[in-house]
Amino acid sequence: MIESMYQTMKIFRKIFFFLPLLLAVSAVAQDSVVEDGSVIISDKEFEYLVTRWTPQMRDVAVQDQGDRLELINMALANKKIAAIADDVAKDNADVTWQYLAGLEVYKRNFVLQWYRDNIQKPDFSDLAKEQYTVKRDKYAAIPERRISSHILFAVPIENPIDDALRQEAQAVLDELRAGADFVSMVKLHSGEPGAAAKEGKFDRWLAFGDKGISPPYTQGLFTIENVGDYADLVTTQFGLHIIRLDGIQEKGYKTFEEVESTIVEKLESEYVQLAMKDYLTQFHISDDAVIDNEAIDRILEPYASQE
Repeated sequence: MIESMYQTMKIFRKIFFFLPLLLAVSAVAQDSVVEDGSVIISDKEFEYLVTRWTPQMRDVAVQDQGDRLELINMALANKKIAAIADDVAKDNADVTWQYLAGLEVYKRNFVLQWYRDNIQKPDFSDLAKEQYTVKRDKYAAIPERRISSHILFAVPIENPIDDALRQEAQAVLDELRAGADFVSMVKLHSGEPGAAAKEGKFDRWLAFGDKGISPPYTQGLFTIENVGDYADLVTTQFGLHIIRLDGIQEKGYKTFEEVESTIVEKLESEYVQLAMKDYLTQFHISDDAVIDNEAIDRILEPYASQE
């Protein structure tokens, strides 16, 4: 009941607050959707503004008349503020060039984005196939991956690894290489939480240098030649590791179909970059430019004295 009353009050508050605007909207010219004095939002302009709204804003504009009027109010306020920008800049000499420079940057970016969006890119399908053939390692290589198990002789990060612990770990490694049962050694020696339940398995296939894995671990793992063999003791920030190689996925290559879109996107990106570079070249300083070096030296002179 209270919630219902609150919602009703909210609706009436919005209606009374925006009633003058609501009446104005109902009486706008045919090619406009909003008129407020000299400020007009045309139907085409409003169509564009709606595309710039978030999905949530569009949803509330459809579902709630009061929220819709709030969005219209925001659009009108933006137009009214923007309309006085020229006067503010004209009447305040200290910000005139800041204003003009800002407009210049916007216009520059607008033109460059327009040109970029309208670049006609050729069909790169055949070139993509050629690139796949000659640069397969770049685009399609699947690195060798390895899976392992380990025993961790844990050491707090702030503590050094003492000789006694290193000798203990080496003794366990020697026993394993002599044929001792790995799972039993995990249960007896591993300081990793949950190691016994996992039987020491590092349940993830690793490539050399995988991010998120301590580099010495993968470096040690990739020194092992045969499945079932052990690396020499490996030191990480967590302590000492005995690492056993459990499996190898050999290096391979993705099919062209798997990487075609990636190659095409790369070629298109390179094409657009070159096209933009060529486009910008036409705006570089020309041979007909006249430079008043005396005036430029005069303007720069105060800065030279600050060095």
